[in-house]
Amino acid sequence: MSQGRYLSDLAWRGYDPRAAFPHLGAAGAASVALLVGRWYLDDLSDLVDRVGALALYGLVLAVWPGLLAVLLYRAITYTYRLTDRAVLVDRGFRNPPEAPIWLVDVTEVRSGATWFGQRVGVGWVRVVTTGGRAVQLTGVRDPVPFAASVRDAVALAQAEERPAAPKE
Repeated sequence: MSQGRYLSDLAWRGYDPRAAFPHLGAAGAASVALLVGRWYLDDLSDLVDRVGALALYGLVLAVWPGLLAVLLYRAITYTYRLTDRAVLVDRGFRNPPEAPIWLVDVTEVRSGATWFGQRVGVGWVRVVTTGGRAVQLTGVRDPVPFAASVRDAVALAQAEERPAAPKE
């Protein structure tokens, strides 16, 4: 097979921001608990109360920029590209480049989602190759149709790869 041949795009996906909703919800609940919880500590002295309040506010303020930075990074840089020959995965400048997943080598394509992911239409697609390499694409919007597209492309690529039956 000529793997250096021009690749034509079949589908593009990326990290959908809705995949971060559970993390944002947990951070929101923790923030509310930290900020409201300090009112129940009335028996502390004024100094300890003031320092404690500042420490709690500091914790809350420290979590949100980091969480939002991770969400923004993933939403902008994670791309999953399906071509007629390979699945190309790019997870941004902070991660090493991933080798292409050649469709002729794919043995299994699965998809799934968490309980919450099913409600918002976000999940994962797992691609396994003959060499045992397994790549999980996370935060994929509509993972079932994307996995079906990968399976169709795999079947087509593997059919083209097989030698033609000899003519009699």
